[in-house]
Amino acid sequence: MKEKSLVKKTTQSITDGTDQLLSQLKNGFSKLSDIGTTTKNKFINYVKEVFDILPLIEKAGFRTNRLIVGISIPPSVEIHVSRFKEVDQKEIDKLLKEYNDRKMFKMILKSLLMTNEFQDKLSTDQLVFNEICIEISIPPKVSIKYLNKDIAGIQSIETHFD
Repeated sequence: MKEKSLVKKTTQSITDGTDQLLSQLKNGFSKLSDIGTTTKNKFINYVKEVFDILPLIEKAGFRTNRLIVGISIPPSVEIHVSRFKEVDQKEIDKLLKEYNDRKMFKMILKSLLMTNEFQDKLSTDQLVFNEICIEISIPPKVSIKYLNKDIAGIQSIETHFD
């Protein structure tokens, strides 16, 4: 009898949890669909601004591997980059001065440079640096991704800076 009671309680707990999760998902989707045209246009412009600065980031030696747009509340943009060439500080300063009015560019470039410095100090015999991921959201997040040398491409370990 106790087993049936325990199974019944567990089933009810799972059902209650599932109902709560479905309710939260419906509420979230409802909020997404309620976003006004002005907000949608602001987000589209925000994403376009990120697309526009990707060539500038490449001038600084960071190539974009992929870009992920998160259509959520709050929206987010993830930029995954790898350093493909070293650019001297003089050239970096020149880029920062030339594009001084591009706040998004300055924020992303400074984050990449700081993370690249940090990543240089972290290494192991088993893991190799793979890429940097910058998530532009609230709050922003920068991740350093490493791959296992023996099974590169299958296993990754991440370091996050929130």
